[in-house]
Amino acid sequence: MSRLAYYYDSSKCMGCRGCQAACKEWNEEEVENTHFEGSYQNPPQLSPDTRMIIKFYENFEKDTVPQLNMLKYQCFHCGDPACVKVCPSGCLQRTEDGVVIMDKDKCIACGYCHSACPFTIPSIGKTVNKCDMCFSRIREGSESEKTSTPACVKACLADALSFGNRDELVQKGKERVTWLKTRGYENANLYGESILGGLGVLSVLKDKPTKYGLPEEPSMPLEITAWKDILNPIAPLAFVGAIGLSAVQHLCALKQIKDEKKKDDTDKDDADKGEK
Repeated sequence: MSRLAYYYDSSKCMGCRGCQAACKEWNEEEVENTHFEGSYQNPPQLSPDTRMIIKFYENFEKDTVPQLNMLKYQCFHCGDPACVKVCPSGCLQRTEDGVVIMDKDKCIACGYCHSACPFTIPSIGKTVNKCDMCFSRIREGSESEKTSTPACVKACLADALSFGNRDELVQKGKERVTWLKTRGYENANLYGESILGGLGVLSVLKDKPTKYGLPEEPSMPLEITAWKDILNPIAPLAFVGAIGLSAVQHLCALKQIKDEKKKDDTDKDDADKGEK
């Protein structure tokens, strides 16, 4: 099965945030109360009620040409997702076509996914919240052409967003980067082609990733590898053992209560006999 991906072209993005509004509407998320903090970015960050935002990186330094870089920021759907590796409940899973989905009914809000993510993206409230590529829409798309693409892509007026076969989008991104370099953007690049197993969100950037708040070489924490390769295989046994130990402790506690009650009854009988 071919892998699915988003394509985002920062050089075309107008910062209108139509994609952001469409994401909120489709996922029925609460509107957050915010206030102006000196930036066009709003809300200021991802949260349990916001799974995607347009980030604004403004450069209005003195004696420089004003620059405004924008980035569509959400779960990047890593090819080798750390969040899936550390999730103890099975809430997070990666589908055959590369979508990192979530089953909120299984979420225990432990926060491991947030800590493990190289971008610290999953937000934890009562349950986890993050982009799932509008999984319900793309699945329904096989029956209804109207919902065959994610809500954000459908809402983009600037043609900055695309969705589809990842290999085709990688090629599209490379061609766009080549074109941008002929227009003076010598640091233009395609972010996400190969890092972390290849990201499911391919971003055409006009400048270095650091200008967009992105790490150039994000990596999975070493402890995550240890968890997956060493600890996680024995986790089911540990879980069963913990349940067994809990059951034994519960039975011992019941026996202790029963013995104490029996002793109290015996003492009471002896006291009654003494009075007679």
